[in-house]
Amino acid sequence: MKSPVKAGFASVNDRIVEAISPKALMAAVDMRLFDVIEGRAVALDELARELGLVALRLEPFLDVMAALGLLSREGERYANTPLASEYLVTTAPLYQGDYLWMTMGFAMSIEKDIAGLLAGAEVDRAGTDLGWSMEKGMEGTAQSARWSGMNAVADVAAALPGFDGFRTMCDIGGNHGLYTLGVLERNANMRGVIYDLPAVAEQARLRWEKLGVGDRMEAVELDFREGTLPEGRYDLALTSHVLYAFKDDLGGALCRIAHALKPGGWFISHHYSGRCEPGCELHKASLELLTRLAGYASHFIDHDEIRAALIDAGFEEPRFSAVPGRAAGLVTAARKAG
Repeated sequence: MKSPVKAGFASVNDRIVEAISPKALMAAVDMRLFDVIEGRAVALDELARELGLVALRLEPFLDVMAALGLLSREGERYANTPLASEYLVTTAPLYQGDYLWMTMGFAMSIEKDIAGLLAGAEVDRAGTDLGWSMEKGMEGTAQSARWSGMNAVADVAAALPGFDGFRTMCDIGGNHGLYTLGVLERNANMRGVIYDLPAVAEQARLRWEKLGVGDRMEAVELDFREGTLPEGRYDLALTSHVLYAFKDDLGGALCRIAHALKPGGWFISHHYSGRCEPGCELHKASLELLTRLAGYASHFIDHDEIRAALIDAGFEEPRFSAVPGRAAGLVTAARKAG
């Protein structure tokens, strides 16, 4: 009997079949495939022998990497693309392996019970907080910062009026500290304070000791959801992907940040915006689903929302700039009145 097809199902079926591709990518990262291939074009059989793998099974695995834009294929030979060389070779300055594992692990923790979470199952926010203090998790967030916003934030800060005269800054929820470090590199006379959860602050100190930057940065234990910043101390206050946690009282959070700034001091926020604007629909919807199932109100703060909240909190001269190459990435800056 002929089936009365009215709409093609292929696009849905494709998503299910393609769901193996991120798992394959993580396997490639785990076996350091891109390290092995780096700098050469290697034949399938040769690569299979080197890795102790079955060539018949390895070929489609490599073809998935090629479809992801990470390998190029000419005949039977495979080579890293510039994308893989820049981000997936472990010795590359912008290596992202820990970030990918962190993101995949977070998604898997949500995937285990999507239906239950949709129905109101309890969210493990304490476990999420603890994850930020783990060495691998902190390294993952640091790796993400190197490509997703650190330079954009530092550029905005360095362009602020009077920046050369700034001497103090704080980074609320600063975690690994790379955003602060990026700003400090633009002003040799500044010092930075990271405020974060106790376990995160402790791990951050250990990280800075290894990097040799602890002389210009200090980590202070503070849960900003409950604690208060010192009054009128800083020329610059910074948050990156933190304000989402205060969507239910964005104005109140901004007032408390303004409290910590000197008159005329500046605030910078790095966050996602433009969820309802066209483009990258599946990515934005997926990110928002993960965020809400994890117990947060949203992963997006739009221009109009933060502009109004900043003005209500006593800030002036709000300015916005998109993060280059980052869909929905936004850097917002505003000056405390006075």
